[in-house]
Amino acid sequence: MHKLIPDLYNRYNKTLRPLVSEIEGRNEYFEEPLLLDITQMFDAVALAECGELSDDERDIMLQLASYSMDLSISHSYQYLIRSLDEKVRDFEKRCNASDRKILDGGKFIGKYVKLRNKARSNVTIARKKDDSAALSDYRQAYENYSKIEKMVDRELPVQIMHNTRKNSIIWTVIGWVVSIAISIVCGKLAAMHSSDIINCISIWKAE
Repeated sequence: MHKLIPDLYNRYNKTLRPLVSEIEGRNEYFEEPLLLDITQMFDAVALAECGELSDDERDIMLQLASYSMDLSISHSYQYLIRSLDEKVRDFEKRCNASDRKILDGGKFIGKYVKLRNKARSNVTIARKKDDSAALSDYRQAYENYSKIEKMVDRELPVQIMHNTRKNSIIWTVIGWVVSIAISIVCGKLAAMHSSDIINCISIWKAE
């Protein structure tokens, strides 16, 4: 067995497979473009192990397999980053800037902004490179986005409860104000037409 093969299968089992599983778990479907790189990787390994190639040819095939592995991992990170960034944007729509500042006693916003900026910077740098060469940058972006997701998942329920209580108080106050307004209006109407009401009652009783 060529010395590169154990490393390939180790990376496949410990890195690529978990990423692909996460993609399927998040999106509920398999990203078909990944099949091309994965298939090419296994084809290259199979050719290298068929026993009909020279040592140099085997090396070339396994280098191709390694390159395909890098592409698969890099593309997997990109799919996950896209999904995580959508979650971050949705969070920012649901939790405005002023609300984010009070989360976790004011500690949330600084960590959140720092990680978000780092993640997006990683992606910007990665996009200037070949996908396989950008693997490290995409990995860092994915790791930073994952940290953001954990922070958001921890704080969002708190924010939802806060908004629910705030809305409840607002509607209670509105109901109270409306009730008072109705009472005032009814009182004024009664005062304005009290004589007419008394006359109507007197006529009704006389009849």
